[in-house]
Amino acid sequence: MKSFDEMQAGDEFESHGRTLTETDIVNFVGMAGIKLPIFVDEEFCNKHSPFKTRIAPGFLVLALTAGMIEDIIGQAIAALSLDRIRFSTVVKPGDTLRARTRIEAKRNTSDGKRGILTIVPRVYNQRGELVLEFVNTLMMRRSQ
Repeated sequence: MKSFDEMQAGDEFESHGRTLTETDIVNFVGMAGIKLPIFVDEEFCNKHSPFKTRIAPGFLVLALTAGMIEDIIGQAIAALSLDRIRFSTVVKPGDTLRARTRIEAKRNTSDGKRGILTIVPRVYNQRGELVLEFVNTLMMRRSQ
């Protein structure tokens, strides 16, 4: 893991893989109180969904991405913004995801004690299809 001071705009990182499971979906929708049939009712999906099975909520994929990019954001003090969140393809149980993250911008705070990092994670499934991308701005610890 690089420190904020070692990172440069243009650096790219690839995460470990993460296979989304049935348990992930059940736990997430239960915790969030989500009852939409597309996430919880296999019979409904088989009859009425173009995907013919349950899919993962987009915000579950977003949350899993935070874990996959932990090597980059491990020194984060605070999340400042999530912008331009785009879900491109559905994620189903059994899909394996990887995040490729690019550092878009980096600057010091006005007092120079912390850093501001803007990253763009792009998440792909095992077929190389883009499933999620967003812009994330973080306040980071400095190594000095």
